[in-house]
Amino acid sequence: MSTEPRSTNAGDENGLVVHLAGEPQLVKYLSLVLSYLYGLNIVVARSLAEASSLLLERGGEIRCVFLVHGQRLTSQTSITALGIRGQIPVFLLIPAEHLDHYRSLCEGQRNVFLFPWEEVTAPAGRSLREVIDDAFERNDIGGLFDGARHLSYRVLQQRVQRRLRRLSTLPTLPEVVVRVMQAVNDPDTSNEQLEELLLSDSAVVHKLVQVVNTPLFAGSGQKERWALNEGIRRLGRRKIGSIALQIKLINSLVKPEDSQFDLRRFWVHSVGTAMIADRIYLGRLVTLADWGTCGDYWIASLLHDVGKLTLGFFFWSYFERLQNLVGEAGISFREAEVRLGDAATHEQVGQLLLIRAGLGREVVTAVGSHHEPGVLPGPLACLVHLANNLCKDLGKGYTPDERGVYSPSVLQATALDEAGLKRLREELSGAVAQDLEDLVSRCMG
Repeated sequence: MSTEPRSTNAGDENGLVVHLAGEPQLVKYLSLVLSYLYGLNIVVARSLAEASSLLLERGGEIRCVFLVHGQRLTSQTSITALGIRGQIPVFLLIPAEHLDHYRSLCEGQRNVFLFPWEEVTAPAGRSLREVIDDAFERNDIGGLFDGARHLSYRVLQQRVQRRLRRLSTLPTLPEVVVRVMQAVNDPDTSNEQLEELLLSDSAVVHKLVQVVNTPLFAGSGQKERWALNEGIRRLGRRKIGSIALQIKLINSLVKPEDSQFDLRRFWVHSVGTAMIADRIYLGRLVTLADWGTCGDYWIASLLHDVGKLTLGFFFWSYFERLQNLVGEAGISFREAEVRLGDAATHEQVGQLLLIRAGLGREVVTAVGSHHEPGVLPGPLACLVHLANNLCKDLGKGYTPDERGVYSPSVLQATALDEAGLKRLREELSGAVAQDLEDLVSRCMG
């Protein structure tokens, strides 16, 4: 998987980054914000001459320009040319010591925005994300989720598919995973059809049969070994399909060489969250308004942090800073994202990946709100939020010292107080910790 922004094809909407000197990580940060919040592809120029050529070549495809420069420009003409005489917004990311110089240089120019690059991931006041949002609104550059509450889910899917169709920094899920997801989500899919689909990947079936015959799924008193069709019949199409895609994902997503992302630890937390959701769902261990809408709990729980996976693969340095801040300040990952400039969050990135993969609204909503579920969270969102935080409380977060941060709205919706949470932790702790490591080991190649 390449982690470099690539050149784009005709018909795309692009953000031009003119990177002259200094702060190489700013290009990655801009790619994160522009791609995942606005669906803009990133094209990088290494000189003003190259930028001018691209502006001439791409015409109306370039919607904005970011100049990253550690020195002082002396000509106002260069900045005017980058903005096509004020037609598109130009953002100057420069050292704080040069702000006064550029304010004077750009006086009277329209659609030019200054920001000290020292504050991009450590904002002292307004964040760069807020400056971009305001400027884009003035220039009619729409975000991917603008007006989402008033759109049908099908229209939102079409928008995401269209604007992210060539985005290189969003993992493409293996075809068999997408097909299994679609089969699990389709109520008209029969057990026989799911079996036929799974049999197309013998390696997955081999591990799947091993997993479903463990005491965790088959029970400790099982005497006869289940074949695949028997496992589907006994455990259900949704659970078997979810475990199958879990096995495929664990063995097919290979991190880039320059990333130090802990892939096993990631899967331990993800699978652990799914297992905890499973225990809560089967045992009806909390109060929920409608258990019937929680049928996709395994997929939603397993993939709740898939946005972190994307950050760890493509934006490793940024992810590492986030993770270090979590440990140093004792805050949640979401809080760390806010402190470092609130770029596209791992929840938003996860939403985009699952929308592009064709998953349904309930799963996408649960994944996209597992930290901030809102005032009236749905049942599936409540279940995923609880399972995620309980898994951390049991020492199975991405780092062992992470602890759960529970939403008051979820606690209210599930009729849980601190005593109820303590009861859940005690009920889940022993079995989950032991079964989880065994399950991940069996799933991995």
